[in-house]
Amino acid sequence: MSEADTPWSYLASRVTRVALARKDVTYGSLVDALTNDGETGGDRAIVSRISRGTLKLSLFLHILAVTGIRPPERWVDALHTDGSDWSAKARAVVSSEMSRQPSELAKDLVTSLSRLGTTMSAKSLHAQIESGALSLSLFLQLLYLLNSDSLDQFIDQEDLAEAAKSVARA
Repeated sequence: MSEADTPWSYLASRVTRVALARKDVTYGSLVDALTNDGETGGDRAIVSRISRGTLKLSLFLHILAVTGIRPPERWVDALHTDGSDWSAKARAVVSSEMSRQPSELAKDLVTSLSRLGTTMSAKSLHAQIESGALSLSLFLQLLYLLNSDSLDQFIDQEDLAEAAKSVARA
C-alpha cells in the first residue's frame, strides 16, 4: 500500500480540504498565496499533494498561515518561532504536542505507530521530526497516539480512531 492509499493519507487530505473550505479558499487562490509567500514546487504538485494526502506538516502549517486560518491554540507559540522556515515551525509544533506527554510515551511511539500501519525505526522517526520533514499523515497518527485534540476544528476524534481501527483490521 503506497503512502497515498492509506486511511491516514485520506485523513491528511481531508483535514487540509476542510481547512480550505472553512475559509472558502480555492486551490487556485491557495497556490497563488503560497507562491507569493515563497513556496516552490509548482501548482500541480501542491494540489496533487493535497488531494493524495502526501503533504508535509510544514506545508499544512504554511497553508494555515497564508489563508488566515486560525491554528490550534496549542500551536500558536510554536508558529511564532523566528524566521519563515516552515520546517522549523513544524518541528516546534511536534515538540509542543509531544511535550504534553510523559517521556515514556514518546519511547513507545514507534511500537504504537506500527500498530497503526507505519513501520519505522526510532532513529527514522526522530530524524523526520528533527528535520521538520514529517508528513501530515504521520503527524495525524502521532496526534491520535498522544490523544491530542489540536485538530478538532478540522476533524473528529472518532475519524482518527476509525482510521486506526481500519489499519489494525487490514
